Amino acid sequence: MASGPSSPSARNDLLEGPALAQRTERLRKARDSMKPLLENTYSFANNCETVFREFRVACVHLRKEREALDSLEEKNVAWRYLCKLCKERPFLHDRVHEVLQILLMSDAWMKAFAEDPECEVEDLPPDMQSEFKRRAEEARDPAEAGKGYPAPRKVSDQAFKASGTIAVVVQRCNRAKLQTDEETDTWAEIGHGLFVAVSFNKGATEDKVAPAARFLLTAKLSQAKDSKEAESVAAISQRGDYQGILVLPQASLVSELKDSDFKYSQQLQKSDAHRLYEAFVQALRKSAAELAGGGKAAEIVAGDFNAPQIMEVASNGPFMHSFSV
Repeated sequence: MASGPSSPSARNDLLEGPALAQRTERLRKARDSMKPLLENTYSFANNCETVFREFRVACVHLRKEREALDSLEEKNVAWRYLCKLCKERPFLHDRVHEVLQILLMSDAWMKAFAEDPECEVEDLPPDMQSEFKRRAEEARDPAEAGKGYPAPRKVSDQAFKASGTIAVVVQRCNRAKLQTDEETDTWAEIGHGLFVAVSFNKGATEDKVAPAARFLLTAKLSQAKDSKEAESVAAISQRGDYQGILVLPQASLVSELKDSDFKYSQQLQKSDAHRLYEAFVQALRKSAAELAGGGKAAEIVAGDFNAPQIMEVASNGPFMHSFSV
């Protein structure tokens, strides 16, 4: 039976249609804004972050609307812009990561990247280059996928000794989302995986970050969708199944109770904690790509160290660990 004007289906179409069209148009306008900046070095230097912000918001809004995201024409313009931005603004890598992860999952976008001689994998963040090479290879010739790249590593290929200087709380989730832009009410979201809060005490150093990140990926802390078996994020990723990790800085994890009051004297200085947090996020992304091998790298969504951490987590009964690594 056809839906009448007042039926729920008709109302949904009226609400969702224009919204999707507006989001798609926003993506198109953001791409068009990139064109003059690619042609003018001065304009790029002064406006590249503003234009990227618009493109990033548009991509996030369409991350679950694959058909709309893939429908954008002249994808090469966006790819050239992102490559240039990554090369000339390495301090923006953390923000660009989110967009690259979204586009990485699209065959249409990866085909456009692979076919454009001006797009260089080496211009992208180092911890994503291996995964981009693999996906670009698949886009060029699916039959050749995987040749010339290392086989998946065993999940337990490295011993781990906890330093006790990095405090974490880990919770399984069915989905979790984080507000990435309060002004536009933009959210980044993950599906099945882990919510991770992290803090650093005065003994934490950068050399302890990568082993800790790798441990979180290889420990049996997660579950695959529709499974009740405890598995590591790495093991699930190697099978090609989805995993996501939402990570936030949470300084108060390093605290102690004295005289009926909480003391925070053992927290690492804020500037150093910021630096280690960024290194921790980068290490998660790098290890996630490496450990996935020929599977699907875990999606990493990270909160801004200096921003309010507005987030939501949903789970089938909280399964949570609190420990130091």
